[in-house]
Amino acid sequence: MQDATIAQEFYKIRNTWKTIDGKKWDMAIWACDYHDIDILDKFMEIETSPIGMFNDIFFRITTLYISEKTFEEELWKEFTNWFIPPKEERYDMLGALKKDGYLDKNYTVDLSLPPTFASVLKELLRLKEQLPLKEETFILYFPPGVHSDGFEKWFLEKMDQGIPKGIRFATIDPIGGRKFGNLVKHKKAIVKELSVTLNMAAAMKNAMDADSNESRPHSPNAKFQKQVRRIMEATVDKKMSVSNESEELLKLGYQLNILNTKATSHLVSAIAFYSVKEDNLAIEHIEKTLEMTEDDSVAEDAYPMWRSAMLLKAALVIAKKDTNTALKCYRAVATKAVNKGDIFHVMEAYRMQAFYHFKEGKQKDAWEACVYSLQAGTNLPIEIRRESTYLFTAALALKVAQDSRMDPTIVQKLTERYEKSIGEDWDTLLQGTEIIDTKYLNRSTWLTKNKILQWQ
Repeated sequence: MQDATIAQEFYKIRNTWKTIDGKKWDMAIWACDYHDIDILDKFMEIETSPIGMFNDIFFRITTLYISEKTFEEELWKEFTNWFIPPKEERYDMLGALKKDGYLDKNYTVDLSLPPTFASVLKELLRLKEQLPLKEETFILYFPPGVHSDGFEKWFLEKMDQGIPKGIRFATIDPIGGRKFGNLVKHKKAIVKELSVTLNMAAAMKNAMDADSNESRPHSPNAKFQKQVRRIMEATVDKKMSVSNESEELLKLGYQLNILNTKATSHLVSAIAFYSVKEDNLAIEHIEKTLEMTEDDSVAEDAYPMWRSAMLLKAALVIAKKDTNTALKCYRAVATKAVNKGDIFHVMEAYRMQAFYHFKEGKQKDAWEACVYSLQAGTNLPIEIRRESTYLFTAALALKVAQDSRMDPTIVQKLTERYEKSIGEDWDTLLQGTEIIDTKYLNRSTWLTKNKILQWQ
């Protein structure tokens, strides 16, 4: 599909959902490839907003499932938090509904109910009855995430009990790692499995090419940007050669004769060779990138490239079990990031130091690195702390404190700190981090997490 566009792919999703809109069903499951999760999730997120196309009311559930009891308690907490008035009146949706007469002015959620999913459904139905809704239903969307295997069993139990009229469930289930395959066969509930064939890779490529072609499509700069994309295509297309594409990229980068393109051509080549496990070639290009960008006074964007190269070098030497060199890389990143005011990467560099010290049984060093990482992270907005690798550091610090049998007051102060820096549900948020962290060094996951391929 050479003419694919992002808009076309998005409308494919909308049209697929349209096939069940207005129909009778209890649960909808998007069965998709991993690389399509983001756009499907974005579609569901848009439908939870006022600009959603469909009339049903979508609610995004962010509570993590670990066990039935903790899940339902935390879900009840999440639900009741929806009704806490925001500081800014313009964001107060319930207040606006009351002001416009759509909702009784005395309406409030019944906090005397037990913290269960049944209570959530009961209150949702009570809210629905008060609103001027007729055929519309409330759709509870459970986005993909790190859920335990018991989540499907929980869904099955709820379906066996019967889903109240006016309530529906929706989720995404990646092909190749399906967690909800048995739900489709449920005999009592009506489960709709949705699938759509997307070509997001072509759509993204066309969008970037269109951007490059808007002005002077044959200029060296436009050719360079296209070549960056070609070498990354070569990492997944066996008909293409990473070596050949790297040579062309280097040629174009040096033709432009500025540090940015020269260093970028080496950095992108390093990433490409790393992706196809040509580690020796990757390290050659990393060292060249570091050599060019070590002195960050030579160019404004030298530091981000140096940092990316150093992080990639750390990942490469770790693959060769050279932990000492990796730790030197992370210490270098932490030092320079402090001087640059780059808070996030100060947090990350110390976090990775803590991780490897912990793996080697160096509890004291791990604890010290955790403290520095947490200290850096507290300077980030709470929204970022709750959704970033800050949670990994928090979980590791708690584990080190407990494993080292530190003074109970230290553990208590740590948990009190988490209540302020993460939120009262900090313990639930931390319970999924161990699973994520064990996958952190996966080659493809590392590239996604570090997002170092950002050519502007």
